[in-house]
Amino acid sequence: MSEDWLEHLEKTVHQATETIGALRREKQELADRVDALEEELEEARAAADGAGDGAEPSAAASAAAAWRDERQEIRRRVESLTERLEGLLEED
Repeated sequence: MSEDWLEHLEKTVHQATETIGALRREKQELADRVDALEEELEEARAAADGAGDGAEPSAAASAAAAWRDERQEIRRRVESLTERLEGLLEED
């Protein structure tokens, strides 16, 4: 019986490390996605600057706005994951 708590502790630590690893991988994937979206947004902005007379939003400007919104959502999610990871690491 005295070893049951130790086995439970080992299982909990193992699960926590798996979760932390998965969250770190997801964080990296989201950060990579943010970088890619920022590049695409810059390309869309450059295309929007070179197109049209500015009287009406162009398709490129609409796309740039959509990319910006998606980038903000991904950034929010990455920050949330980072906070969760930091919280897990500080709970020692």
